[in-house]
Amino acid sequence: MNTISIRTGISILLLVLGIWACGGQDQAGEQKNKAESTEAKAPVTEPTAEGKEYSAKYQCPMHCPGSGSEAYGSCPACGMHYMYNPNLPDAEAINRRLFKENPQKKPAE
Repeated sequence: MNTISIRTGISILLLVLGIWACGGQDQAGEQKNKAESTEAKAPVTEPTAEGKEYSAKYQCPMHCPGSGSEAYGSCPACGMHYMYNPNLPDAEAINRRLFKENPQKKPAE
């Protein structure tokens, strides 16, 4: 009788551990699914393109507030060289030329 109760106790313990282990995996899976569904439901918002930092002929690559100009130069806020507005024609070729002529300098220089 003593052997039967030990076997029964071990069986119950293994059953409880098995249920607990499976339950933990299901919760992790549920949390992952909830995170994925939340990401899918989150609206994708793009930055508002208002102000001269977005509409000027030359723009700061960081779109610093108040930056942007119709003439090539440097951003007054961060000091980076302006780039040609990528929404204008031939922007890629012009920006390659500007970068070759005016490479960004490291702050230590």
